[in-house]
Amino acid sequence: MGSFARKRGRDLKKKAHTGDKKAVREYRQARQAVKESMVNQLKRDHKCRRESIHNLMACFLMTMHESYGFGRDKLLRLRDKMQSEFDAIVAGNVSVEEIAEYLKSELDLDIDILEKDPNAGHYRQIEFKVIQQMSAAFLMALLDEYGFKKKRLENAYGYVIGLSDRLDKKEMDFPELCAKVDAVINRGKGAKNNGKKAA
Repeated sequence: MGSFARKRGRDLKKKAHTGDKKAVREYRQARQAVKESMVNQLKRDHKCRRESIHNLMACFLMTMHESYGFGRDKLLRLRDKMQSEFDAIVAGNVSVEEIAEYLKSELDLDIDILEKDPNAGHYRQIEFKVIQQMSAAFLMALLDEYGFKKKRLENAYGYVIGLSDRLDKKEMDFPELCAKVDAVINRGKGAKNNGKKAA
């Protein structure tokens, strides 16, 4: 909210305190409009963040399926571990900077997950933050869950960047990518359920 809007709000609030009925009504309307605007902005931000997380998770999972042959079970394990790491980052238990420093000091792995674009718009800034958080979660999940070390982490992250480039060049789009990941994850699901019912 700009300085003009704040000054207008203060003026309306002063008038409202003097008992001017029109000023009271205008003040309440202005306050309600600001509240609705903030709520709508938060909803749009949340939607952008949720879509970014969903699309990035699909990128990471498809990369591991295509490049390392991960099947349904390994992808689900990786997804769960990434979610756990991501939750720790979002909760503030660990920061992206701390993860980057750990990877640099312990594995001599210098992956630029802290890259930012200061000229990007609001929604692109949200996407950048999610990319940083999800990248850190991805690398730590591979390290913790599968014992990947420097070379394999570099290769896996390089494959993710390659997939990202294919998406940028419109060789594939996110709905197509998500559908492929869903197909891989749901492929073994029916066979396992049928086997359990028969037993």
